[in-house]
Amino acid sequence: MAEFMTLMTDAEFEALIDRNSPSLGKGGSRLVHAALGRDDLVIKESLQPFPSGNFTEWTVWNAVEKMAEDIMGNQQNTDLLTLFARCFSISQNGRYLMMERLLPLEPTDRVPMTKFPQWLTDKKPNAFGRTAEGQIKVLDYGLINFYLALNPKNRNGNSIY
Repeated sequence: MAEFMTLMTDAEFEALIDRNSPSLGKGGSRLVHAALGRDDLVIKESLQPFPSGNFTEWTVWNAVEKMAEDIMGNQQNTDLLTLFARCFSISQNGRYLMMERLLPLEPTDRVPMTKFPQWLTDKKPNAFGRTAEGQIKVLDYGLINFYLALNPKNRNGNSIY
């Protein structure tokens, strides 16, 4: 995915939206578009004046990537990389976000909720998808409970994060 810059303009994103393909999804605040010529990517477009869902997903993904790095002896957490759909690029104002495209869950798929952080707010089945290899990942993490995510003193003994 090196061909995409981390930060792109709205015009660059708009040129990448496959206008001949129907929308892949619509939530309360965003549309999900197919990416032109790329069946491995989606482009999420915020319909709100402040694109909080896109900003949140971008921030969470970048934090997940940082936690996986070996930084000055900190304990690495590479587990989260396998649980979240990867973000590749965001527009300068946050209106657009490019993300890994996942397949819809099959009726037989079971989301292993105990593997996912408690601070994920949206836990309905359509917030998850699967890779071609069958790995279940969260694809909509635009709403999270920041209180749980940022306050380690609030976690009980059963919390995985």
